[in-house]
Amino acid sequence: MTKLKNWSKFKVERLNYSNALKRAFLMLKQQNKYPEDAQYLMEELSGFNYTQLQLHRNEIVPGDIIHKFRDGIVRLGMDEPVQYILGYAYFMDKTFTVNENTLIPRQETEEMVQRIISDHSNKKQSILDIGTGSGIIAINLALTFPGDDILATDISEDALKVAQLNADNYQTNNVFFKQSDLFKEINNERFDVIVSNPPYISLDEKKIMDPSVIKYEPDLALYGDNNGLEFYQDITKVADQYLNIDGSLYMEFGYHQKSEIKQIFDDNMPKYQVKFYKDINGNDRYLKAKKERV
Repeated sequence: MTKLKNWSKFKVERLNYSNALKRAFLMLKQQNKYPEDAQYLMEELSGFNYTQLQLHRNEIVPGDIIHKFRDGIVRLGMDEPVQYILGYAYFMDKTFTVNENTLIPRQETEEMVQRIISDHSNKKQSILDIGTGSGIIAINLALTFPGDDILATDISEDALKVAQLNADNYQTNNVFFKQSDLFKEINNERFDVIVSNPPYISLDEKKIMDPSVIKYEPDLALYGDNNGLEFYQDITKVADQYLNIDGSLYMEFGYHQKSEIKQIFDDNMPKYQVKFYKDINGNDRYLKAKKERV
């Protein structure tokens, strides 16, 4: 009854920012959810940062904002990620449309993209992004290197629609999208860079994952067979056929998968030198494979 009463007050009262947030915090705590998501939601809806919200805390929240905020709190209570509620997420200081057909961008992927940018040669390069999702990797590389030709693929037609929307938003004319299951629709092409953030979560890991991920983010982009190693095995078996002589393969992986990933590369790409990189938390999270020069 308490929760229902609180929701009804949200509907009829004119709340200031401070009281709206306090009520949201209380309701989310009662449901064992994350109150900080309410803070983030209000900041995004209002356009105020944390300090500005404090300065405006006694002002009445405009009707359109309080309506969206109330709806968002209900959805947060059902474990929906705040990025899906807003319809966008940040990646490398840019906003990208996301929905239930695409993963929410993570910091680790930003770090891998920064590595690719740092490694980029001065010459024009051809790039393949496998499993592009919302297109964040391909689009950021396209914006950074407008002279490069970039092909971005995904098995999901719905994900590609989101990626195309993001590409249109940033007017990246040098990135092209194609529906493909890994390399199946890529014929007789070679690239200077292949990058992939493939599904790497084992189904056994579901029991320890956040409910918001389990309920809302797409299974197709999350889980891989063989303890999450399926796509590393499939990609490394044929990647050499699609890389130029001096080409590089970049892949993100789970923080506990380094030893298994290393063995896969030893077996399938023995002529390649593999370098592993740690994320900001000190975990091994992505790699670069490049053929050793004889």
